[in-house]
This record gives sequence, structure tokens and C-alpha cells, in this order.
Amino acid sequence: MDTKFSRARQRKDKNFDGNFFFGVKTTGIFCRPSCPAPTAKEENVEYFDTIFAALEKGFRPCLRCRPDIEIDYYNGNANGTSVVDTALKNIFDGYLNDHTLAELAADLMISERHLRKLFVDNLGVPPIKIARYHKTLFAKKLLISSNKPVTDIAFASGFNSIKQFNEAFKATFGKTPTEARNLSQQAHIQDNTTLLLRYSPPFDFKQILTFLRIRAIEGVELVTHTSYSRTFRTRNTRGYFTVCDHPAQSALALSIVCDDIKCFMQIHNQVRRMFDLDTDFSDINKRFINDPLLSKGMDNSHVPRLPVAFDPFEFIIRAILGQQITVKAATTLAGRIAKRSNLQTDDSFPHGLHFFFPQPKEFMTMNLDKLGITKTRQQTLQTAIQAVIDKKISLSPNQSLETFNQQFSALKGIGPWTVNYVGMRGLGIIDSFPASDLGIIKAMMLDDKKPTVHNILKQSEKWRPYRAYAALCLWNSSKEK
Repeated sequence: MDTKFSRARQRKDKNFDGNFFFGVKTTGIFCRPSCPAPTAKEENVEYFDTIFAALEKGFRPCLRCRPDIEIDYYNGNANGTSVVDTALKNIFDGYLNDHTLAELAADLMISERHLRKLFVDNLGVPPIKIARYHKTLFAKKLLISSNKPVTDIAFASGFNSIKQFNEAFKATFGKTPTEARNLSQQAHIQDNTTLLLRYSPPFDFKQILTFLRIRAIEGVELVTHTSYSRTFRTRNTRGYFTVCDHPAQSALALSIVCDDIKCFMQIHNQVRRMFDLDTDFSDINKRFINDPLLSKGMDNSHVPRLPVAFDPFEFIIRAILGQQITVKAATTLAGRIAKRSNLQTDDSFPHGLHFFFPQPKEFMTMNLDKLGITKTRQQTLQTAIQAVIDKKISLSPNQSLETFNQQFSALKGIGPWTVNYVGMRGLGIIDSFPASDLGIIKAMMLDDKKPTVHNILKQSEKWRPYRAYAALCLWNSSKEK
């Protein structure tokens, strides 16, 4: 028994929600630590590191504290191997909905048997079962937060048939999908495309909107004082989404409009990453609050969240355009590219969302003349885009900074600032640190004397492995100088 978990459970400590779950053997129910139900006797309790382990042991989620709805599990392998972490992210994005486990293992360059062993060793549950649990958990969220027909929800969650969906759902929750929807008090309240993305307060949505507003690509993105919207395309889908804050529920409301509901899982997860909803900030806050330089950029003892681009390829273009020019100028150029590409949305899209941003092969056919982009910059763009097409660089967020740096910096026209800025905001690599950025240099000035990049990098070593968050704190503090 973990005495720390036991104390947290008996105190009903909400700070531990998501860190562990506990099952009550006499009822067959599992809960989160803050569950308001009467406290069970310790001898009747079993503790689990993940929601999957609780489900695998046959426990069903509590209908009172709703651990399957109120707690998100997308960082469920925080202390495990990087291979499992990468595989989990693929599974959460729906990879196994239309690929085999052997294909996933091959992508990770390990054997299928070894991948299964890593999952059992790290999480106690094999990958195929985690994929099935994930699909049923995602389906339940759709059932209680939307008016979508059960059939649509089955396919949106990655099931290939209604029979398969019904069997998996009842095996997991002990109820049919229709019964689960009828039991929910939230059913039929929200519109039929809205998902709630839970977060742990504090969450400064207005700060993120301010950051995104000055960087929004005209025609592709739309930022108001209360919402963020953008167009998107997946392999078989065209659509747009809008994100608003629901602070009373500690959640972002994600509304998706598209022509294929199967995109819901992928968009849901990309938006979670975009707004940095799954980072455990406890260690970062603890380390930075006592740093005289970084603490100036924290808000109420909390570091800023890292706004990660929705589309990493799109962000590579943005970063190259932004080399040695202002944010405003780079944003203007990106808008001109979107307009020149002429990948128009239809009349059903909201005013202001007129274009899709071009993808690599579409980009290669474009003429960039007379857009205000220098010939040298055009050549750098072409080099980078071809490298993406040829898979000479990876856009995976799960690679190391060293690997990405080695691949991306090998391209002509790509320097350290671009590598680290793309790593940070394009891929969400949390140890990326654009040391030559003017905002960082300004924040680290001492007696009006600019530090050298060498000295900045030397000082940044103590902020590893969270240097991207250190950069955000420095940017915040530099605004006050």
C-alpha cells in the first residue's frame, strides 16, 4: 500500500486527482481521490496508477465522482519509457483504429512482442486492450456531452461496427451506450459537436488568446476575445473547430464541424496538445518559483502554458517566414500564402475562415513571387518542404530535441533559433530554448548589458528539461522591461 495515496484518499485531496485511482473491492467500483462518497476501509481498497489498470482489474467507474469523465489520462505514462509514451500518443490519436499492432511496432522500430512487453511492464495492460478502453472512454464522453446518434458516436470513437461497439461498451461499463446516456444528467444539454476538455486550474485562457491573436493567419484562423477558431483538413476530412473557455467546469469547450465524424478523436487530441492541457506543472512551478529571473514571468506562482501549433508543418513555414523579421510581418506573409494557395472553404464556414493552409505537396506547386518573400527565404522554404516530403525530418512531437536538431539544422538556411522555435512551438518539445531570441536576450540583460548567446545557453542549463517553459517566463518578464 502507498501511504501517500492512502492519506490523499482519506483526505479526499483533489490535488491527487489523476495521479492515482482506487478501487473498492466490496462494490467493484473505482474512484478518483476526491470522490465525495463515504470513505472505504483501507483493507477494502486497491490502488492503481492508471485508469486502464483499474478497468483491467474489472472495476467500473464511479457514477458519483466520474473518474472516466472528469479526469483525462493523456499523460498516463509520465514516468515510463519514451517508446510507450510515443505508442500511447498514437493510440490516443486513433492509430490502431485503422492499423495493426504490428504496423505500430514497425513504426517504432521494435518487435510486436517487445511492444506488448513494454506496455505490460509500464502500464500493466497490453496495447490492444488500452486502445479498446480508450475508444469506449472517448465514446462515453461523446454520449454524455452531445446529441450525436449512437451509431455516429460508435464510428467517431473508432469502432468498425455497432455490435463491436455495444459489446465493448457493456463489458467496460456494465451498461449499454443508450443506458449510459440516459443516466447522464448532461445528456442533450450541449450541441451535437461539443466536447469538454478538462484542465487543472489555474488556466489563463485570455492570455493564450492574446498570444494567438497576433499570430493568427488571416483566412485560416480567427481569434476573438472569447474564442479561437480555425480550419483543418485530415486525410479524409475538411472542417473547422472553435474553442471557448468554461471556467465554471474547469474545461475548454471544443466544437467541431466536419464532413466525417471519424476525425473527432484526432482533433480532440490535437487541441489538447495545442492548449497544453496535459502537462503536470507541479515540478516546473516548484523549480521556477525560486528562480529570481523566471519567477518574474510567472503568474500567481504558475508558469505560462505552452501554446503548441495545431499543425507542425504549418508552423515550420511560419518559423522560416519569421526569421529576422517581426511577428506581425511573418503573420502577414503567412496570410498572403494562404490566400495565394486559394484552397477555399465552402459557404457553410463562418465568416473569416475562408482558406485551408497548403500541405507540403500543394506548397511545392505554388508560385511565391510578389508576396514579399525574398528569394533566399523562398529557397529555404522549398528546402524544408522537400525535406518533409522526403521524410528527412520528422514532425513527431515525441522525438528528442537532439534528434530534431540534428535533422533540421542540416538543412541550408536553418539556424539554431529556427530549430528551437519550431521544436518549442511547432512540436511541443519542452526542452527547446531559442537562446538568440530578442525577447530572451532582453529579459536576461543585466545593467543594460546584453548577454552573449553562449552565456544565455550556459545559464539555461539549470532550467533543463523545461527550458521551453523558461523561455515563456522570460518572454513574459521582458514585456515589463
